[in-house]
Amino acid sequence: MRPLRIRGKLLGLVMVATVTAVVLSAALLTVVEAVRLENRLERDVASLARIVADNVSAALAFEDDLAAHEILDSLAAKEHLVAACVYDDDDALFESWSRRGGRCPATAPAVGSSDSESLGVVEPVEVGGSELGHVLLVADFMDVEERLRVQVLTLFLAALGATAVAMLVALRLQRVISQPIGTLAATAAAVTRDEDYSLRARRQGDDELGELVTAFNTMLERIEERDLALSQAKQELEVRVAERTRELAAELVERRRAEAELAERNRQLADSNRELDDFAYVASHDLKEPLRGIHNYAGFLIEDSADRLDEEGRERLATMMRLTKRLERLIDTLLHYSRVGRVDLAVEEVELGALVAEVVDSLAPALGDAVVTVHPLPAVRCDRARIGEVFRNLIVNGIKYNERAEKQVEVGASPPGTPSGGVVPRPEEGAVLWVRDNGIGIAERHREVIFDIFKRLHPRDAYGGGSGAGLTIVKKVVERHGGRVWLESDPGSGTTFFFTLHAPEESPR
Repeated sequence: MRPLRIRGKLLGLVMVATVTAVVLSAALLTVVEAVRLENRLERDVASLARIVADNVSAALAFEDDLAAHEILDSLAAKEHLVAACVYDDDDALFESWSRRGGRCPATAPAVGSSDSESLGVVEPVEVGGSELGHVLLVADFMDVEERLRVQVLTLFLAALGATAVAMLVALRLQRVISQPIGTLAATAAAVTRDEDYSLRARRQGDDELGELVTAFNTMLERIEERDLALSQAKQELEVRVAERTRELAAELVERRRAEAELAERNRQLADSNRELDDFAYVASHDLKEPLRGIHNYAGFLIEDSADRLDEEGRERLATMMRLTKRLERLIDTLLHYSRVGRVDLAVEEVELGALVAEVVDSLAPALGDAVVTVHPLPAVRCDRARIGEVFRNLIVNGIKYNERAEKQVEVGASPPGTPSGGVVPRPEEGAVLWVRDNGIGIAERHREVIFDIFKRLHPRDAYGGGSGAGLTIVKKVVERHGGRVWLESDPGSGTTFFFTLHAPEESPR
């Protein structure tokens, strides 16, 4: 199903709000009118009851039931009345008149009463301060109901007209918010997709949305400056490495001196690589500051200007916050990748079988119906946490990039020196560890680039998303352990990743 565009969402929200407001207003007006009509009916009946009480006082005093009957018959002109009753001073029924099913109680009620279908009003009959009896008038609500039906019909027609006008106005006004936010979102998506920080969003106003665009462009400028600085630092490092290499070549005449100088140069090269990792760590860390600023600014805008934005405006700002969060996750991945090269390895003897069992147990909620089979594994010297991360990434990839109904992943090891995947391991590399799946496989032309950071072979939203750095981290961890990683794959039938470990007594740098 194609996602609804912001224009449609904004128009829909405006229409929902308009229709809701109109319906609630109509309902309120109907209730108010019903109460007003009922109150008016009650006042009219009460006034008429007082008039009838005055007119029948003489008839009741002289017990002239004929005169009382004539007075009650004159009430036939009042269409809302259904019964009129006269009671003597003993509360016995003296005379009555009724129609449409109206009736008089045998004795006079003490006070006026009403139910869902009728209204009764009792009025005392007095002469010279002496009470001779009571008059009861009973009216129905048919007239009130008829007037309410007419009003509901009128309000319904008015609501249709108001909705049509609201739609026309919304079609014109939704562009004020949808166009700037849509432009900003498109620019952010293009930056995320192409990693081109030279792009800029076009400012279309001087309101908060305009300020948000300016802040976003400022963030891109800072990221572009840091990216350029990182590139220049890399070029300078390459020049330094080339100079060191030429110096080493010139000094190989004297073997001992050459070996000592080579060792020194290797140390310097390691320091330079560490400096590059440190620089990448610091640069990536600094990139998060403007990104977090634009994320927080969008959040403040939603909180502080909520009354000036409709729901669609707030949703678009929330989308912007999600995009900045995605970029922040990419930066976090870069920080994690840099940290893999900066932190010393905690090398110890590790039972890989127990380690993989812990990894599979921690992944249980995400495995679903997938089956992970663990074959016997050796004990090796390695960094427990880092190698656990390697197995985790390979198992998760085997399940994620898998379209089969029965997903399977196997983890095992081959004896030292056993050819695997077309590669013959060196004796010092020990056992060959492998993770095999029955997933979609990897074409041969992609088998090198999959280890490049942020390199993706599928659209971002395919196969559950991800940062595209998992295999890059796997390769870096394995290489820090003095090993190698390679693969064999048959597209459509699955992939097997092989790697070796040869951790020294001291952490490699």
